[in-house]
Amino acid sequence: MGKIVYDCSQPDLVLLRQAVFDRLREDRDWRLVEHEIRHFEPYIELKSPDYQGLLFFHINEVVWRLLAEGVLSPGFNPANPDLPWFHLTDFGNMVINSSEPNPYDSLGYIKHIRSQIPNPDNTVLAYLAESLSTYRHGHTVASTMMAGIAAERVFLLLCSSMCAAIESAKEKSDFEKILMRFPIKPKFDWMRLRIESLQAAKPTGFPENVSIMITAIYDLLRGQRNDLGHPRETPPMLSREDAFVNLQIFPRYYQTAETIRSFLAANKV
Repeated sequence: MGKIVYDCSQPDLVLLRQAVFDRLREDRDWRLVEHEIRHFEPYIELKSPDYQGLLFFHINEVVWRLLAEGVLSPGFNPANPDLPWFHLTDFGNMVINSSEPNPYDSLGYIKHIRSQIPNPDNTVLAYLAESLSTYRHGHTVASTMMAGIAAERVFLLLCSSMCAAIESAKEKSDFEKILMRFPIKPKFDWMRLRIESLQAAKPTGFPENVSIMITAIYDLLRGQRNDLGHPRETPPMLSREDAFVNLQIFPRYYQTAETIRSFLAANKV
């Protein structure tokens, strides 16, 4: 990912997490926060070399947070089972080995979205930021509900673009009536059929294989949000791994929706 420029006099632990994750990926033998700058030179450029002591203090805090989040665990073998040694947990290995955006690195996650989508919607990003924050604190249910709201916002933006691109006056009027209703299900059913028909027609410039990406992923996130958000006999539960996967697939869902919106902005359907 490249070096981060770090100012120890104005600590930014969210930024520093990127460097820590970069080292965890590239240096599989890293087991201890060494207080020598040479170990971090591939990942960090200090704005002022006079603050090296503070850098290690801040790196220690990031490592402690990753321990609390279950990405790292104390010790690394039976002979060295305790802190300050550490190792990646099985879940931590899944986190750093994934090629998808990392929900534990919220800054990198949002940067990835901005790199793929020129003008991301501020409301979508606000709910995503909330989802990432609550996820890192172990609140998988709240995180998934926020991600579900962000997914719905993406879907409604896509609905608006579709409505504006419809050529048939009758079809446009019928869809406008559906959009004015509060329930999301009629909107979803109409859009699913319309996207499938467009994909089958293969108009020039229309992205391929979008039906599953849009309808299946949105239905998954919407279903989980509704299931978790309604009162029930048993407390709502969602595994850390499932919530992690949901957040990883969201950027692809959002990017695909924006690709369709770009097509609709330039073409009548």
